[in-house]
Amino acid sequence: MAEQINLCSKGPRPQQGVILHHHHGFGPIQEVGVKEAIWITPGLLIAQNVWLASHGRPSWVLSSPPTLWLDELDQSLTGRRILTVTAETILTWRRLPSGLGQRPWSQLAAGRVSGLPAARRTLADLQHDLRTAPAQSLIRIQTHLPDIHEEWRVIIDKDRIAASSGYCLHEGENSRTITTVFDGAVFNPRHRRIAEDCALQATEGQSPAPISVDLAFRRGSDRPLVLEGNPVWCAAPYAYGSQGMISFLKAVAACRTNPVDPYQPDPWMLREFGGRFRSSWGPVQPDQTMVMP
Repeated sequence: MAEQINLCSKGPRPQQGVILHHHHGFGPIQEVGVKEAIWITPGLLIAQNVWLASHGRPSWVLSSPPTLWLDELDQSLTGRRILTVTAETILTWRRLPSGLGQRPWSQLAAGRVSGLPAARRTLADLQHDLRTAPAQSLIRIQTHLPDIHEEWRVIIDKDRIAASSGYCLHEGENSRTITTVFDGAVFNPRHRRIAEDCALQATEGQSPAPISVDLAFRRGSDRPLVLEGNPVWCAAPYAYGSQGMISFLKAVAACRTNPVDPYQPDPWMLREFGGRFRSSWGPVQPDQTMVMP
């Protein structure tokens, strides 16, 4: 399936509310108004900005939470050790740092690339997968959390809850069966407020950029743990309800119309996605390491 982009803008008359424009992602987007919000994948944003640079046009600037936001949270909020270091550093290790276990989760800290999908790896496996990685790519390694049951997403905008929803249920530790909200998963209603309070606590005093916080409840526990924090402009919407969806779209819009802490793609992301629209590049050959603000 092609990556997609949705553009949202206020209609010319109040009763029209929000107009959604869909783009298939097979080529660059020619014109986007300065007041239009952008919902997009990081890979497509990178490709688009390289294309814009090739035509001498300014990049799209979107707010993003700091890459190390998750690492800096207190372990009482995460329930595990989280460590983000460069690929170059990991390749020098002789053993994994303490507290990570023998097969921790590892992935790119700011985005996703095909060469390093999120997975549990031994140190030998991780070093093998990083052989061709850019030296300064940031890799996040974290202790495995066993027995996750419910996962929730909370959208925070301007230190307030914009929307929240459970999004999947895990059948059990040794099962790969997951039931999503779209499949009719039913979540503990008491967990909504608890997840929202935890997300607010985790983001208090942090970046003013809107953030999508994913949290997990382990089986038999009412204490949520923070899994991830991602830009709202690439976050999937779930069962937010009509008012929650409006608040979600406003948070997406704020990422462009009032950008703070602009998104900075990892070098590995630039390498994988920067040349996607190369056949449409203009007369300026872009320096792919400099096209993002």
